[in-house]
Amino acid sequence: MVRGPAVAQQPQQIQVSGTVSGPAGEHLRGVTVRVRGSATSTVTDDQGKYSLSAPSDAVLTFGLIGFRGLGQNIGGRTTINVSMERAISVLPEVVVTGYQSQKRTDITGAVSSVDLGSVTRQTSASVLQKLDGRVAGVTVDAGGSPGSRSTVRIRGVTSFQNNDPLFIIDGTPTLDSYLNWVNPDDVGSIQVLKDASAASIYGSRASNGVVVIESKKGRPGPRQITLDVRTGVASPVAGYDDFLILDALQYFQVLKQSYQNAKLAIPTKIYGDSLNPSVPKYIWPNNCTPNPCSTVDESAYSYPNNLIMRGSPGTNWWKTVFSPAPVADAYLGVSGGGEDNAYHVSFDYFRQDGTAAYNRYQRGTVRVNTAFNLDRLNVGENIGLALEQAYGGIADDPGGYAEDGILGKNILMQPVVPVYDIAGHFASEKSIANQSNPLAYAFNHKDDRNTNGRIFGNVFGGLDLTHRLTAKTRFGFNVGQGSVRTFTPTTPENKEPVTASQVAQDFSSFVEWTWSNTLNYVSTFDKHNIAVLLGQEANRNANRGINGTLSNLLNTGIDYRYIT
Repeated sequence: MVRGPAVAQQPQQIQVSGTVSGPAGEHLRGVTVRVRGSATSTVTDDQGKYSLSAPSDAVLTFGLIGFRGLGQNIGGRTTINVSMERAISVLPEVVVTGYQSQKRTDITGAVSSVDLGSVTRQTSASVLQKLDGRVAGVTVDAGGSPGSRSTVRIRGVTSFQNNDPLFIIDGTPTLDSYLNWVNPDDVGSIQVLKDASAASIYGSRASNGVVVIESKKGRPGPRQITLDVRTGVASPVAGYDDFLILDALQYFQVLKQSYQNAKLAIPTKIYGDSLNPSVPKYIWPNNCTPNPCSTVDESAYSYPNNLIMRGSPGTNWWKTVFSPAPVADAYLGVSGGGEDNAYHVSFDYFRQDGTAAYNRYQRGTVRVNTAFNLDRLNVGENIGLALEQAYGGIADDPGGYAEDGILGKNILMQPVVPVYDIAGHFASEKSIANQSNPLAYAFNHKDDRNTNGRIFGNVFGGLDLTHRLTAKTRFGFNVGQGSVRTFTPTTPENKEPVTASQVAQDFSSFVEWTWSNTLNYVSTFDKHNIAVLLGQEANRNANRGINGTLSNLLNTGIDYRYIT
């Protein structure tokens, strides 16, 4: 017997309003007020007032150029007034841009720094979520599945092709826009280079902007140990059941009107007489005369050849599939150093169960950053290792043209269809339309596994040739491999059934390296500064993949779902 997940009550939508003011009490106009993790947003009027609808347990973010962004937990409150501080007081004096660090007062391009202090308590799989609502001109979108890709856009969409920015991690560029393998707790700073003048040193790769991520580094001083363990619950809000018709007979009235508008005969095989419709006792079989069937010999049930499905007065498909799910993160970091060395070592384990049934994501990371100074020579490395596993679900659900997946057209199943047939097997719209039971889809793919391993980092060295001239070399590498294992069962309950089971396996590997060398000359005289940077870089990447499928399995047990 297969049972559905327990369903918890969803947070209530409430109307939240308030006033946003500056440090001197002045009303601020044009402040973007956004519900974190959703597309709901508004802006303040001339009086600094705002109003929007949000879940009672959500978080509001407030952003305005020139002011420090902040977040406020709603906590059931209907009035939230906030005061924003000017951002100049929190900007770092030195920021990383291109192949060097610069004083902010010397920067003429559009460069934004992310205030990580306001997101220290945020738990998420992706480091890119730290940009959400905190940098003007930057948007971050993410799918709902655990470990799904976060899409970053700097100043909107600029072309019909690739719009992903270039990511630089500890000075090493990567062509990959999927960064869930980077542990957010290891990030020390994030800079966003928005315009052409700021990002020009990276050439055409930076046509969509650059996101520069620096991991935490050790500092001379006593050893510091950080242990951070977090647990929480993610709850789905504003689901499809907010606007879908959940009553079977109400749904029939919409269906009836659509046939009347098309001047077609109204079908009677499910709801019976269109003038006096009723919830059918059975939706399958439906070959009785007259329709629908009211008397069926249930003892004749046989799976998969002779299915029997009772009618439902109203199935809430959203709550059948979605429910609150736990999130956990455990982080251990050790850092310190002496007069001529510094180190930072960390370990992290992250696990997030999906709010959709039968899917989860887990990740383990290890990071080692060291630096050594030997008179005029400095050497070191920044290396991170990550292993990710995603079970069930699809990271970008629904895939293709929304034909498959938990979401897409499957979640729009008619409410007259039950979740299970009379024997506890999954039911579906066998006699109605070409849709699949979304809970069945989730269950059938619960053992699908996507595994990715990666080592990313660099080794570097620098030599002070004179007190004004410095030479640096850096060799960066990104090496990884991944495998995907999926299973497609037979679906006799569907109108267009899958009659042959299938397993599929994919294996891929890649190697990417970058070698950069720079000469940096800096001189100061009177009130003038001169800085000259010369650089050379070489890079290469190679990919390899293989996949295979096997159909008509004699044994569909999980231990037999592999290809040799």
